[in-house]
Amino acid sequence: RVGKMELTERNLNKNILKLALPVALENVLHMAVFIVDILIVARLGTAPVAAVGLAGALNFIISMIFSALNVGTTTLVARNIGAKETEEAQKVAGQSIFLSLILGLIISPFVFTFAGSFLMVMSAESDVVMLGTPYLKIISSFFILRLIILTGSAIFRGAGDTRTPMFITLTMNCVNILFSWVLVFGIGFFPRMEVSGAAWGTSIAYLTGGVLIFYKLICRKSILTVKLKYIIRIKKARIQRILRISLPAMLDALLTQIGYLFFIKIVAILGTASLAAHQIALRIEAISFMPSYAFAVATGTLVGQSLGAKKIDLARLSMKRNCLIALMVMGFFAVLFLTFAEYLSKLFHPDEEVLALSTVCVMIAALEQPALAIYMVYAGGLRGAGDTLSLMVITIAGT
Repeated sequence: RVGKMELTERNLNKNILKLALPVALENVLHMAVFIVDILIVARLGTAPVAAVGLAGALNFIISMIFSALNVGTTTLVARNIGAKETEEAQKVAGQSIFLSLILGLIISPFVFTFAGSFLMVMSAESDVVMLGTPYLKIISSFFILRLIILTGSAIFRGAGDTRTPMFITLTMNCVNILFSWVLVFGIGFFPRMEVSGAAWGTSIAYLTGGVLIFYKLICRKSILTVKLKYIIRIKKARIQRILRISLPAMLDALLTQIGYLFFIKIVAILGTASLAAHQIALRIEAISFMPSYAFAVATGTLVGQSLGAKKIDLARLSMKRNCLIALMVMGFFAVLFLTFAEYLSKLFHPDEEVLALSTVCVMIAALEQPALAIYMVYAGGLRGAGDTLSLMVITIAGT
């Protein structure tokens, strides 16, 4: 038995569901942090929706670029767990946390300093820049915690534990909903902070998640315990192994997000209503990303552990089986988006212009669902095998 999973063809469906279901729920909850902010501030008007949407998107983009370093973490942890080299997996995890701490200390002050400039470069209108700048400054101050959460989740997934990140993210969402609601509207003895209140709610959620994930990493009852000495003792060779796998994935993420930034800039030039509609449609569409991502994570873990256990045929079968299941799930979302696009958009209380635009965007998003399922699952499998270079080339073409 490896990582509490028996790596056999007979148990493949069971292992897929064991890994994918918690990841799907976890990522729905991760996205819910941003969706909740939009839902709450939507009652304040179109400009606050555009501001929180744009600032939140920039935060998400930066997170995705630098959290791509965790691709190497998940791959190496899974490979070592598959080969029953638990101590080496712990050491890789420790050095990954060290890298996250260093990156966080560098990135947070940079984003805080240039928050307003980022929004202006995106061609946002003046009221959106004014509202979005303090939001981005507040959440960027807690960016180091965001990286620790993402790294910790990557470590647990590589070890075959997807439930711990799910429960931590659930706790974060409860905290975010509570504090965002009371701080945006000034309920009880809390001050009314409006858009900034949503940022503080999210930041408090990051603080909660960071503390919980770090505690679980050092807890002896966890599936993979990381000793403090593995974090503070720098091992150049181990860091190089992580970076060798992760850097192509990081460049992949960078190219993808640069392309996305250009796209947002084009939308922002169209005006605040178009930007608000685009952000609403993205939040709705993001719900469908979660199952695909979950099956991608399950594929990566199963491929990594299967290769570590020298079961190459099982690694191949894991990719095919995950892809088939993902296609069925994403087909369901395609039908859902085509049928209920307007009803889903109305959840955000948009005005008539924003409602019409976001409805069309959601219907268009339905068309990409099957292709998205195929891409994400096989991308997860390639990452699990350590092949991030092929994905980088594909991303260059796609972007």
